[in-house]
Amino acid sequence: MNRRSFLGAAAGMAGALMLPAAGVVRAAPGGKFTFLTPFTLSLAFAPVLYASASGKFKAQSLDLRVEVGRGAAQVVQLAAAGQVNAGRTGAANYMSARAQGNSDVVAFGTIAQISPFVVVSAERAPIADAGELAGKIVGLASFGGSMEATLNLMLVHAGVDPTSVRRERVADGPASFAMIEAGRVHAFFGNTSTVSRLRAQKLAISVMHADDGVPGQVYVARESELAANRDAYVAFTRGVVQAVRELAAMDDAALMQAIALMGDAFDIPGIDKADIALQDLRGNRELWLSHGAEQAVRNDPKQWQEGSKLLLDAGLMRTTDRKLYTNDIWESAVA
Repeated sequence: MNRRSFLGAAAGMAGALMLPAAGVVRAAPGGKFTFLTPFTLSLAFAPVLYASASGKFKAQSLDLRVEVGRGAAQVVQLAAAGQVNAGRTGAANYMSARAQGNSDVVAFGTIAQISPFVVVSAERAPIADAGELAGKIVGLASFGGSMEATLNLMLVHAGVDPTSVRRERVADGPASFAMIEAGRVHAFFGNTSTVSRLRAQKLAISVMHADDGVPGQVYVARESELAANRDAYVAFTRGVVQAVRELAAMDDAALMQAIALMGDAFDIPGIDKADIALQDLRGNRELWLSHGAEQAVRNDPKQWQEGSKLLLDAGLMRTTDRKLYTNDIWESAVA
């Protein structure tokens, strides 16, 4: 199956904690609802992949297509251009773009309530505090996206001039650790999936969680699309919430079955390594459930208010009267 284009597949797994069913929806021209990930498929995107593979979207009459993007910034750009129906991106990057006033893209759900990013360094020269990044070379999978926005916010909070930190483009994966060992970078940004793969290789890594104080990862779409195709977005959100709640209730044996189901439907690199995949899914699950299963995918108003204040104080976002998020779709999905 082509990694650049994946079709949602249905399977016959019955779901617990099912939400109300919806009627037939209309999505993009051609009948498909296109969802864009910021990077290569991984179990970080399990809420969408499992919802598709277990037939939840099909039960909502939603024909989902998953596309792989080239960075979080591209997700906002393609959603704004109407090239995709919805996508996942970092909240800090999105909030800054939204405040610019030149795009009607809005967040209609928060999937990772806290940042999924980590800063990986060598155990022999660990970076345990954002202040230690001053004057260092940091690897990023993409520039101008959510990783870089998180890095800048961390540096400002630590009193470090962001311009003092040099950025290098690296792959988000184990190969980047070789660049640390070679002295080309001092650390690089990764996520839960990255850490699982690195530890499986028994590499001597040090991991620092990138807590930047803003919502982690959000689902975005054009406001005009949310209004025109509202039922499709309600169906999408309902399927994702169902998936998160089911995965939350699973023990390790059930999680392994869910991983196998997703692996049959999608080309997910590294999913054949069972122990790594299980650790990866467990780690990502914590991000979706940090506010509880009943609040999964909901935008937390208090968190958004505090997060926007942090970005404003750090000079990473301009003042705006535009709404940064909507819970209208989520409320209809779980009603």
